[in-house]
Amino acid sequence: MSYRNGIAAIAAVAFLGLVSVPAVSAETGTPSFATQSAANANIRGGYNAYARGDYKDAVTFNKRATKKGLRKSRRSIAYANLCASYGQLGDLDAALEACNTAMELSPKNWRAGNNRGVVEFLAGNKMAALADFTASAALPDANIAQANADMMAATKMAASR
Repeated sequence: MSYRNGIAAIAAVAFLGLVSVPAVSAETGTPSFATQSAANANIRGGYNAYARGDYKDAVTFNKRATKKGLRKSRRSIAYANLCASYGQLGDLDAALEACNTAMELSPKNWRAGNNRGVVEFLAGNKMAALADFTASAALPDANIAQANADMMAATKMAASR
């Protein structure tokens, strides 16, 4: 692959990463999961499967990625993506376990904290969800976590009126 084609491919993946995960589902008031791609083929496969809505396939790829000899930061990405995939399938216990593992591997992985917040939200633990979104939003480039925190705060304010 030429240098120019390589740059074009990276730009395309970056663009897909920006548009494939909405910040918050405004219609339903449900916070959104955040996924991330990486150079590892299994993480990338899981990310792509998630983006097309094939959550079972995403689980398969991300589970495979967690078993490889990856650096902690990459394994954290795989576990955070696994959390989102399990969450989409409604397996909240497995999702929570994956998110906790991701956060243990890399406490600065805001996607792991954000995704745990979504799982907590789906489980009915709104205060835990808001705490996770707020903590994740304090990390760099955590726009989705900030949008989820803002949505939760607005919902809390509306409910108190």
